[in-house]
Amino acid sequence: MNNLGKLLCKRLMIRVGSEIVYDNNGESLIEIYKDLWKMDSKRANMVEYGIMNENTRKLLSKDDSADQTAKTEGAYDLVMAKVYKEQKMKLGKILNDHGPYAPYNMKSGFEYTITLPKADKIMVAQSSEKVEGYTLKNIHLEYETIENEELAKRVNEGYETGRSLSYEHTTLLKTTVWAKDATRFNESIDVPRESMRAVVLLFRKRTVTDSEEYVFPDIKKVKVTIKGKPNAV
Repeated sequence: MNNLGKLLCKRLMIRVGSEIVYDNNGESLIEIYKDLWKMDSKRANMVEYGIMNENTRKLLSKDDSADQTAKTEGAYDLVMAKVYKEQKMKLGKILNDHGPYAPYNMKSGFEYTITLPKADKIMVAQSSEKVEGYTLKNIHLEYETIENEELAKRVNEGYETGRSLSYEHTTLLKTTVWAKDATRFNESIDVPRESMRAVVLLFRKRTVTDSEEYVFPDIKKVKVTIKGKPNAV
């Protein structure tokens, strides 16, 4: 499936000082959605994360129907399949953006907990084969280091003194099925939040070739009612 690096992280939970500062049970959905809207030039450089054409994915997964003759995209498919035999899952959330808004020193210890999806959500079997499970092998942890002593000292001071920055707490609230010919939808959200914003992802019938197949919503009008009052703020 496309974008395997993001699909493998179904749920992401981050703890700082044993306290949960981020917990999203729809992590793969929102991250794939973000990648979908990146410029083509950026997506072209994300082969190691699984964003590649269908034939390259077939070559990597040893699919019998893959084009081994390089006629589809010239020699591109064959070269990419040889170079990117391992897929990368990038984990830098909170550290790479705004950081957690939590009353804990950043040296208290970060803990990333990843929940993997079921096999049939990310893999497609050939012919009459069944998808029963999968294993992850040769897992490597990669991280960047700062060799310059002065820069390393500055960064370390930030960790020593601690910092509190805001972040978005994303949650998959619900999944519903809508009729294709319907023109009006009513959804009720009962979550104790003082401030919210919603992202609606519309999918076509699940495809076996591309995890990024979304429907352009073309929504004409949205009305919000809060505690019985229309358009309340």
